Amino acid sequence: MIQLGERRKGSLKYINEDKFHFIEHTTNHVEHPELHWRLLDRTKHGRIHTNANHIKVEFYIKHGDYSRAQQLADILASEIETMGESICNMDLEEEVSKCN
Repeated sequence: MIQLGERRKGSLKYINEDKFHFIEHTTNHVEHPELHWRLLDRTKHGRIHTNANHIKVEFYIKHGDYSRAQQLADILASEIETMGESICNMDLEEEVSKCN
């Protein structure tokens, strides 16, 4: 039974003026828990995530937070140093094993 506002993928076949036949298309979605990202550390401008296969580092720095390239480089260096200190105190093997 479909609920109000719920979407389903499928085909709608016209039978007659009062009757339609809906055939839902199903896809077999395979979960890959090893690909789900887990947050390891967060700083003012960045985040570091892991899954069973990769480490991902992202930085979000507003243009208003720096006026010259040197200031941007200083912010990045500071963020990397802070994350590096935090990661040195982690058991990365244990964190990665939680992703499986």
